[in-house]
Amino acid sequence: MSDRPAVETVEAPELGDRGLIPRVLVPALRWWLLSQLDGAEGLEMDLRVGDRQLLRGQLPFVRLGATVASYRGILLRQVTVQAEHIRINLGQVVRGKPLKLLAPVPVEGELMVTQADLQGSVDSPLLQSGLRSLLRHLQNEGLGKAGVNLREWQMVSAAVTLGTEQLDLAFTMQTAQQQQASWICTTGIRLEDERTLCLHRLQWQGEATVHPPVTIDLGAGVALQELSLQAGILRVRGRVCIYP
Repeated sequence: MSDRPAVETVEAPELGDRGLIPRVLVPALRWWLLSQLDGAEGLEMDLRVGDRQLLRGQLPFVRLGATVASYRGILLRQVTVQAEHIRINLGQVVRGKPLKLLAPVPVEGELMVTQADLQGSVDSPLLQSGLRSLLRHLQNEGLGKAGVNLREWQMVSAAVTLGTEQLDLAFTMQTAQQQQASWICTTGIRLEDERTLCLHRLQWQGEATVHPPVTIDLGAGVALQELSLQAGILRVRGRVCIYP
């Protein structure tokens, strides 16, 4: 037996006329989107759906845009995403239940992060976790700060500066004995392929060694077409898969 979710079909008399889209579907989509975000400004939505598709709980095309959005504490600007062939629980939505996806949805989009937004987001749990993971990854690859055992240090705070095709990463570290130190490294960054980041020309401040490139796997369901760094601005364009 297939484990693929069944398409939910709703009879037309239960739905009434095309007023279903502005009365039910748009508010449900807006609620679902905002439930995934901390907040959004300038939110715009474009739906393209026919009667037959709508009655089957299928959305052939959805485009969403926001001038500013916050995702798990990270500020994003000029966000545009679009998806096709979305399957939702329309029968439950018209009865007042929350909107849910019935199958994974590949989403294409682009966004921008400014230096000010990044600095305002640096204390978010998601970004802090990512920076801790980066430190561990560098040490595991033999590219950590010379003579340092990372198990003896904890990250207290961090700062990220966006340069032209490079990042400056500043870490404030502390031992269990309250000894503190500041570590700073500079690295170039580029896409190796759609799901792999490459850090190159990585160097810790105060050390002469320029480390060889190291790669970071972004994981299944990620396919980036563009990652560009200019002074103070990061732009990302690509595709991610959203799972029910």
